[in-house]
Amino acid sequence: MTTRTFPSPEEHVAANAHADLRIALLLRKPRATYRITSLVLPELKAQWGQGAGCTLTEGTVSPGTGVIFLPTQNAQAMRVNGRRFDEQTFRLQMPGDELSLLSTEPHGWFSMSVPDRVLAEWSALGGMAKAPASRFIRIPRERADVFQRAVARLGSIAEQAPEALESSVTLKTTARKLTEMVRGAIWGLPTATTLPRRQSISRGQIVREVMNSIDSQGAEYVTVPDLASAAGVSERTLRAAFQDYFGMGPARFLKLRTLNLARNELRNSDPALTTVTAVATRFGVWELGRFAHDYQLLYGELPSVTLRHAR
Repeated sequence: MTTRTFPSPEEHVAANAHADLRIALLLRKPRATYRITSLVLPELKAQWGQGAGCTLTEGTVSPGTGVIFLPTQNAQAMRVNGRRFDEQTFRLQMPGDELSLLSTEPHGWFSMSVPDRVLAEWSALGGMAKAPASRFIRIPRERADVFQRAVARLGSIAEQAPEALESSVTLKTTARKLTEMVRGAIWGLPTATTLPRRQSISRGQIVREVMNSIDSQGAEYVTVPDLASAAGVSERTLRAAFQDYFGMGPARFLKLRTLNLARNELRNSDPALTTVTAVATRFGVWELGRFAHDYQLLYGELPSVTLRHAR
């Protein structure tokens, strides 16, 4: 994880991890700082950028990957291939296709590389017969807002507390969660496919298989679709089984599981060697304020207090 500032737009575009870019035209003298925060994950690269807004930039995406690009601040100041952005529009850019970026005012952006084979899988799941192609993707505002907030929170951690994302386990969890959020937000796909069984299965058996799967995962990041796949049932059937057995849905169950795992980690960590942020991100939690609130409601103390009094 690195965060760098740049004195010129040329150095700024040269630091882009996803494409070979060049400044085609400088529109005026820059009035703001250029900055990029980079995060390298398993099979993925993510970047958050701050631009001064005074350039026409052209180039091509690196071979072997597609790039998801979206504005995070002052979207209307940006155009890609002549089209003005807004807060609900994403850009999927494939290697070799025309790429022209025009910015007129200071702005923020997020980009993420996705291997070609993963994009092909998503396209197939989304019912697309053809290979993925460069295009603009406009999604519902609520879905866009959720994704924007999550990306912003992860970007803040990467910039302000990069040490929290250093462990291989945390990087793996972050990559998986970010990938699932992208496919859910842009493609509208579930985070995992399920294969419902043809024969009937009792709700007791569903719960047993799910709990066995959770036990085998240990402290790994787990999603509701993971549980449905483990039992071979739909998410709707899974929710019904959980309501019968636990009086709560699987999403609530997994949230409590995360809080329990985090508490155990906090109680057994050295406060001189770790932080609450590092523990939270280890379990796929990026919204730290909500995490602290939920933790205090459940345990009667803030996670920082638990860590401070750790054994």
